[in-house]
Amino acid sequence: MRRSHHSTIRRMVGASVVVLATVVPAGVAAAADYPLPPGPDVSPNSGSTVNANTATNPSTLPFTGGDVAGLALIGVGAALAGTVLVRRSRRPAGV
Repeated sequence: MRRSHHSTIRRMVGASVVVLATVVPAGVAAAADYPLPPGPDVSPNSGSTVNANTATNPSTLPFTGGDVAGLALIGVGAALAGTVLVRRSRRPAGV
């Protein structure tokens, strides 16, 4: 069965949008140049000592700032969107 010209163009545009949405932010992130902050002038033999920092409550894990619930919602939304797109693409054209 031969695909129509319109369907082929629509698929190419969709694929291009996905590629651009993936590549452009990665390129911008890779181009960022973060300067190092100026550090204090410390000689290696200054005689200073550093004490170890002990955890106040060793039974808990430190909070790293990860939003697990938000990421889970994004994943569920992406799975639902993919399901809808697949179901729409498999329907007959006359229905």
